[in-house]
Amino acid sequence: MDRFISNRAPRRLLLIFLIMLALSAAAAHFTAEKCADIIVREQIKAELSVAGGGKFTGAPDEEAVAEGEAKLGKYSISRDIPPAAMHSYGKVKHTIFSVLFGFMAGVSFLWFVLSEREVMAVFSDLEKLRKDCLDAAYDTEKAITLYGEDLGTVHSLCESAEKLVECMRNTSLKLSSEQEFLRNFLTDLSHQIKTSLAVVRLNTDMLSELEDLPAEQRDKLSDEIQLNLDGMENLVIEAIKLAKLDTNTVEYNMELLSVSDVFALAVKRISPLLRRKGISVSSELPDDIRIMCDKGWLCEAIENIIKNSADHSECTEITAELTKNPVMTTLAVSDNGKGIPQEEIPKLFERFSSRTRDTSMYSSGLGMSIAQKIVRAHGGEIFVYSEIGKGTRFEFVFLLTGNKNRK
Repeated sequence: MDRFISNRAPRRLLLIFLIMLALSAAAAHFTAEKCADIIVREQIKAELSVAGGGKFTGAPDEEAVAEGEAKLGKYSISRDIPPAAMHSYGKVKHTIFSVLFGFMAGVSFLWFVLSEREVMAVFSDLEKLRKDCLDAAYDTEKAITLYGEDLGTVHSLCESAEKLVECMRNTSLKLSSEQEFLRNFLTDLSHQIKTSLAVVRLNTDMLSELEDLPAEQRDKLSDEIQLNLDGMENLVIEAIKLAKLDTNTVEYNMELLSVSDVFALAVKRISPLLRRKGISVSSELPDDIRIMCDKGWLCEAIENIIKNSADHSECTEITAELTKNPVMTTLAVSDNGKGIPQEEIPKLFERFSSRTRDTSMYSSGLGMSIAQKIVRAHGGEIFVYSEIGKGTRFEFVFLLTGNKNRK
């Protein structure tokens, strides 16, 4: 009853049913009147035929009808008598009307019942679908039941709702994952900053409270303060870069540039660290191999990879190779360091996965993750190959098809 009252379709069906009844009554009345006229006129002719000497069971004969009219003319009886004047006219008309109207009303009622049943079945399925959707809104594990016929509209609607719920489920999982990542990221970032702040605070207190400290000790404490301040500045800058990369808000200035020139710029920028550690860089890269890239960002990605080798591999030499084939361009950066255990390779590009032991240069632990995101934004990928005691090889692989799409 609620579905009947709350929805227009059942009420419209009822209105159509009532209109059909009215049309059926009008049609039955018109048909009954025409049929009664024909039937009663034939009855008059038959009676006139009998009065003129015709057979009672035979068809009216025109001569007999004319004879009957002659005999009964003095009583003003002829075949032109209006049928409605006969006593049987009303009964014949009523009988025909009742049969026709009853038949048409029965058909209309049957149509109404079947139509209402089908409509109510559809609304019932829609109500179940609505309940499933409401349940799915609060329970991401709730599945949508497929109601209705296989190729019907309700079935298609259920399939669409199921896809929507699946998207909501995936979005919910992604949000949960992002929330977990953000929580861990902020925890690690906070820990890094707190550690540096603790050193700065302690050294500052010592400088202010211990007036008899030797000049050499004061210089050392000041250097440690400056080192940690630089580290915090570097950490914040790289965290902002990573946040921009994560949210896809970086605007790349893509140009067709020589990979050799980009690599040379990265080496030049990191040369103070390499000289301090006594690391040589050997590279004879062809100048004619070019890719579409943002010079500054790709240079930073290469720089972060070289810095990772310098900080963690204990290497003395870094070499570079550049190759190109019809499918891809590959820049390989190798070191002769201690290598990376195979189980540690998947963790290289995680945030704060590495910690430098170097006291002359601060490592944020974000460089490898930043490098990976930059290369992926250029349509490429970084692959790592390492063997304990023999060094590590990082390969920047740029597919030519993906690179062309960025021109």
